[in-house]
Amino acid sequence: MLSRRDLLSSAIASSAGASDFGQPSDRAMQDIVKAVGDLRSALIEPHSFTDIARVRTRQVEFLRSQAKFPDFMEVGVDVWLAVYDWHVRHLQPITLGRDPSGRYTLVLLVTTLILRIDADANFVGVPYDTPR
Repeated sequence: MLSRRDLLSSAIASSAGASDFGQPSDRAMQDIVKAVGDLRSALIEPHSFTDIARVRTRQVEFLRSQAKFPDFMEVGVDVWLAVYDWHVRHLQPITLGRDPSGRYTLVLLVTTLILRIDADANFVGVPYDTPR
């Protein structure tokens, strides 16, 4: 993601490359195009949650059928780590814990994800409301 400081410093550096007639050099134009492209991707990226798409799909399916978000969902290691990384990348609070049987839990929205180390790494279980 492009920070405001990076954008402003690249704009200042780009303006320093202008010729005497006020026309920016080719290098300065390339820097401007790159900065605008970085800004565009920084604005679009937060809206594409590909890391958690499969979990969200299951949550939406449950929401449509039960008129509420699920309380629990079991996931494999890769899915678990993708959701954890999503929290870190988007600066979301991470709520980790353990269930009564000692399995790790992680809250995504209002759904508690339960890590199933014995399942396939890409496993996304069926959402449910009562603890199993």
